[in-house]
Amino acid sequence: MPPSKISGPSKRPARPLALAGCEPFARGKRRHCYVHPDDPDLCVKVAADAGDERCLREQGRDLKSYRWLRSLGSDSVFDRIPPIEGVVDTDLGEGIVMRLYRDHDGRISRNLAQIIVERGLTPPLIREIDALKRWLLKERLLTRDTAPYNVVAVRSADSRWQLMIIEGWANLRYRWLTWLHPAMKDRLIARQIGKFDRRVSRLVERRTPNQTQ
Repeated sequence: MPPSKISGPSKRPARPLALAGCEPFARGKRRHCYVHPDDPDLCVKVAADAGDERCLREQGRDLKSYRWLRSLGSDSVFDRIPPIEGVVDTDLGEGIVMRLYRDHDGRISRNLAQIIVERGLTPPLIREIDALKRWLLKERLLTRDTAPYNVVAVRSADSRWQLMIIEGWANLRYRWLTWLHPAMKDRLIARQIGKFDRRVSRLVERRTPNQTQ
């Protein structure tokens, strides 16, 4: 998957994109996501409260970490990170335009946490989770937070899954330290994967006895 053109001019429409009358398909603590009114294969991520500095910082972190990843010059790092198409003005504040993932039936893909609670750890899902962890190790990618709710599970017609990390892509806090001490980066990535595994286990434990795969 080639990197997006976010480093070029931002896509600014003549008038702000109208989102205020739309229902977000996903609500986070600091951001809301909307289907792009002009393209069902794109989404627009905006601050949950345009007047809250913490929400705005989250937007800025996503853009900063994405640009940093692009600066690495590796196309394979974007195999599991959605392309960002640009930044737009909306009637809810500045929005980040990204690819919107959908399952084979056209429904918007849900996050991994939702899938695990609903279906449990099926063999195809276990294989894809293992593939995601191998990819993190191969790319030596230290994310800010690879939590199951930050990972989208895209389902194909043959019941296979593809896991995509939709935010928290890079932990820039340690970038210079890990550059100077590569072994430390490997330890931090291993700790990150261990934390991810513990979160997955807690989600499995939350499933009720009458839930079936």
